[in-house]
Amino acid sequence: MPTSGATRELLMLALPIIGLTVSRMLMSFVDFVMVSWLGTDAQAAISPAALLVFAIGCVGMGVATAVQTFVSQADGRGRPHEAGAYAWQSLYLAGALALVVGPAAATTSVWCGGLARVAGHPEQIIPLEIEYVRLGLWSVVVGVVTVGLEGFFNGIQRPRVALVAALVALAINTFGNWVLIFGHLGFPRLGIAGAAVATVVGFVARTAVLVVAMLDRSIDARYGTRRSLAPQWDKIKGLLRVGGPTAVQWLLDLGSWVAFLGWIMPGFGLVAMAATNIGLQLLHLSFMPAIGVGIALCSQVGFAIGQGRMHEARLRTRVALRLTVGYMGAAGVLFLLARGPLIAVFNSDPAVVAAGGVVLLWSAIFQVFDAMGITYMNALRGAGDTRFAAVLMAVCCWGVFIGGGLATARLLPQWGISGPWGMCTLYIVLVGVVLWWRWRGAAWQRIRLFEQGAAGPPAVPAGPSAE
Repeated sequence: MPTSGATRELLMLALPIIGLTVSRMLMSFVDFVMVSWLGTDAQAAISPAALLVFAIGCVGMGVATAVQTFVSQADGRGRPHEAGAYAWQSLYLAGALALVVGPAAATTSVWCGGLARVAGHPEQIIPLEIEYVRLGLWSVVVGVVTVGLEGFFNGIQRPRVALVAALVALAINTFGNWVLIFGHLGFPRLGIAGAAVATVVGFVARTAVLVVAMLDRSIDARYGTRRSLAPQWDKIKGLLRVGGPTAVQWLLDLGSWVAFLGWIMPGFGLVAMAATNIGLQLLHLSFMPAIGVGIALCSQVGFAIGQGRMHEARLRTRVALRLTVGYMGAAGVLFLLARGPLIAVFNSDPAVVAAGGVVLLWSAIFQVFDAMGITYMNALRGAGDTRFAAVLMAVCCWGVFIGGGLATARLLPQWGISGPWGMCTLYIVLVGVVLWWRWRGAAWQRIRLFEQGAAGPPAVPAGPSAE
């Protein structure tokens, strides 16, 4: 296939997924903004509480991401009727997680309150954090199903279905916040708890849209979605085998940033913390679209491997790399040349602008390597090669990023925030280069997700389409 055609196909597949990733971010942003209207205490409580809920959710949702890998490879093998069963297994993963979430929600005041006090949170916000986590935990259970069903539609290259579901959830969550946080339309004023309830309801609506689409007659005709609802232990084991390392990787990555923001940067003062937070908001603009391209690539690589066409998987990855490097490289140039004005948009304090310029300088350096890491991480995920990435992230996140960041902060304080941010840059560079090396090797080509049965005749992907 000509490179131009492959680029066009990837963009058609990636654009709805980029919209999907942005809608997820907007859901959290809307919660933060609307809760902020309640006052400083609620504003201070919402972010750590929501982050804790997300961290717990990583366990189940990380496993559910493997649905996309299995579905895309089954479709590529010419056995699409096997794909539907993988999506439905996320229901049973969520059920198992609910057995843990139930007792955790009932004892939130003990363990959540204890964690908040150990972390040194102000006493007046701890009850608010407990209230949000107690209800918000149930979004984790529904979220596992959502990720699994979204993985199905992304895997069969019909991401617009998942995008529609996410937009419906965003609208319902926003309306639910307005009604429940502030007590409009005769509903009780629940405050921060209203945001948690609205989030759960939004996830339920999102899942409902996906379930209805799964049961559509045309989807069932190709993928057997109405005939594969029963639990299948062999498929659950496959999801745990491939998705388990992804869950660990998510936890390690999230945990390292929590440590960076809450453990390392506070030592440099409020100016450094403000500059870092602004820098991270700007970084979302560079990596979020690249993540959308990466998720699309995961489906394309899985489909090609299912067909036994390794050269096609490599071609798709080269095309994706050009897109992500081109976009994030341009973002890096913007960060380098306009770092002062970009920071000043958020905070005009000269000290914050100066510190933020340092953050964006380092960010400009690692943009291309971050693009490499995102691209190759998702290509390897499409092949089912997830354990290597999990180990790599464990070493680099906590050995280089956090370990090196702490060392420079304590031993080389004259470097200022350039020490920790330099270690962050080194970590991202190492991840990008090592994952490039892993993809160039042959290990991922030897992975067999389906041990029995030869691949069928080359299949025609069902999308991307408007469905």
